[in-house]
Formats: sequence, structure tokens, C-alpha cells
Amino acid sequence: MRYIMIFIAALSVAAAGCSQNPAAGPAASTIDQAKLCEVKAWQHDDVASSCKPGQKVVYLPSKWGNEQLPIIFAAVNCDLRYSVSLTNGAVTCIYGPITPTPVEPQKEAAEKPAG
Repeated sequence: MRYIMIFIAALSVAAAGCSQNPAAGPAASTIDQAKLCEVKAWQHDDVASSCKPGQKVVYLPSKWGNEQLPIIFAAVNCDLRYSVSLTNGAVTCIYGPITPTPVEPQKEAAEKPAG
């Protein structure tokens, strides 16, 4: 009986840590569960042109074989504060795009050989 009580207490603590607070971020108030955006490419630009942040997105690639692609898609396109469902060939989640870091041009002096 004591182990059951400990298990229930641990389960309650774990569940509380997994709860998703809708007020946790700016996109949280704009979650749109009614619309589904379907994409076949994992790249940020392709998804951003089709989907809106906060919308459900499903990644269904036309070719399948690289088991890392669903994870890459999730890392680049999913709001990881919410549940992500994935298989070896597909992902569905709440779209929350990364903010790409602009590439800074290299300094001209660094490109020229000394001399």
C-alpha cells in the first residue's frame, strides 16, 4: 500500500511538470486547432510560406527513408512547449518556427591575403 501511495505521489508530480501553460508564451494565445497545414518539405522557408505560427502542422514527406528528417522537422518547425507526435516518416505538432540567425558577411580584410 505504501508503494502505491508513493507511486501516485510521483505520478502527480510528473504530471504537474508536463502540464502546458497556455500563458507561457506569445504564440500560446493564438493556437489554432481547427486548421491543419500539410507540408512535404522540412525546411523553414517552405513551411513558413504555407503555415501560420500556432496552427497545427503535419509533415508528410513524399519520399521516406531518412529517419532523422522527422526529428529535424520538429526541431526547426514545432513549438516544443506542446505535444509532438512523430513516426519514422511523419510529424504533427503546433507550428512554432525557429528564428533563423542572419549570416554575417565576412570582413573583407579577413579574406585578403597579407602581403
